[in-house]
Amino acid sequence: MQEFVLMQPEKEIERSSIAGLEELVGFKLPVSFVQLYLKSNGGIPSRSWVVTEDGYEPMQISDFKTIFFEGAENASDTGFIEGCYKLMCEQHVIPYTLLPFATDDGGNFFCLDMLNGCVVFYAVDTFREDVSMAANQIAAQRMVAKSFDQFIAELEEEPKY
Repeated sequence: MQEFVLMQPEKEIERSSIAGLEELVGFKLPVSFVQLYLKSNGGIPSRSWVVTEDGYEPMQISDFKTIFFEGAENASDTGFIEGCYKLMCEQHVIPYTLLPFATDDGGNFFCLDMLNGCVVFYAVDTFREDVSMAANQIAAQRMVAKSFDQFIAELEEEPKY
């Protein structure tokens, strides 16, 4: 299996950027998440396919979002994890316990569930007006890995049908 790397990363970050993100979200991030972002601050994954055994079609990650770095212009830009998290929480699209760190081509998120460490796919296009926001948020989530480590380890170069 090919080593997992993020290609075309943004500017390197310091631990202080991680600390700022943790302060914003109110949770400590998994060590493997921190290590990946200190090595490569976002980018295009070398293995991008999420294949689960739950009957759903494989999903492809288009990119991992960047953590805001000193010298970047606008921290509220949704290309940054912080900006995306703030906006999606303010608009009640995602619960505050989910941290969107990657996206697919349709704008859906791969999120770190900061309560239990699992990774969930979050479909932003499944909202129904006839149910509550909380019900929509629950229906939009699907666990794809029990941990960030497992998520990265199980990413595939191409889906096997």
